[in-house]
Amino acid sequence: MAFTHIFAQSLVTPEEQLVDSGTSYTGDTVTAINTTVAANGGGANAVAVAFTAAGLQSMGLLADVPCVVTLTGATVINGVTIGTVTLVAGAIFHVTSITGNVTAISVGANTTGSGAAGTIKINVLFNS
Repeated sequence: MAFTHIFAQSLVTPEEQLVDSGTSYTGDTVTAINTTVAANGGGANAVAVAFTAAGLQSMGLLADVPCVVTLTGATVINGVTIGTVTLVAGAIFHVTSITGNVTAISVGANTTGSGAAGTIKINVLFNS
């Protein structure tokens, strides 16, 4: 069975709305994860998911609080030599390429000084 991610962007202003046509990604496996982001000072939450760099098609991450997500095994994400993704609250981060096979994902605590706990959604589309 094939699954599809469609990543599209829009901008809404009082004068007009701009919407691109989006980019479509297809894979044979999809993993949807909803988990907790610990309050500032709390521990990281491990997510049991694994996929190969060659198999990754698309990954979307969305948290309602700022946090850092580690893709264990990844050494390059979207062309940048880094194994982590820094998320801004309420903004989707889209990953389309990695170097290194991901063996797990770790969601760090809220990065604001007195930040409360929150939630994160991770959706990974890959070919197994």
